[in-house]
Amino acid sequence: MLGLAASRKIAWSLTAKPDEELIAEVLSGDSAAFNELSSRHRPRVERLCQRFFSDPEMARDLAQESFIRAYTALKTYRAEMPFGGWLRSIVINLCYDELRRRKRRPEELVGDFGAPEVQWMHLVNEASPEDIVGEAEERQEAHDLAHRLLDILRPEDRMVMVMKESEDMSVAEIASILGWSEAKVKIRAFRARQALRKQAERMLAVGRRR
Repeated sequence: MLGLAASRKIAWSLTAKPDEELIAEVLSGDSAAFNELSSRHRPRVERLCQRFFSDPEMARDLAQESFIRAYTALKTYRAEMPFGGWLRSIVINLCYDELRRRKRRPEELVGDFGAPEVQWMHLVNEASPEDIVGEAEERQEAHDLAHRLLDILRPEDRMVMVMKESEDMSVAEIASILGWSEAKVKIRAFRARQALRKQAERMLAVGRRR
């Protein structure tokens, strides 16, 4: 027998309106339909924002701004692309804008880790920086360390690393969303990996000296 939660999920899926139907209602003047649409996609949008920014409040604010932009631009949406993918492009570009507005942190970030040294030392020693970024959602220590590493990257390199390793997006998808050539995406990915590995080595060297 199905559990209660599974039964409710199936019942919801049978009665829920498709995204395209809700979008049509919004464009017809029913703004309440957008509330249902945003509630449906909000968890995914907030998780995506958290992959770029460790501050939960900032992630929530960016998620809210993403929905405002989506609502404003909804007339430009074309059903050939799933709404979730269209919305993801808005979120990613908004996060990119925010990263470019922020000042880069100094690269001397290895002396004030809040997580126990044994945790992040083990992670850096046993996993590649790319693995840490990719697993940031699974382990808190990986999340903390991933953002420590990502903070040293230029905005362009950080975008590529998160999209490729956390979102598992292809070079072509990244290029399409950011409006870059595929060659530029590959170069940025290479630079990001090199910078992350260099910073990870510095972290290990500081840890060994302690």
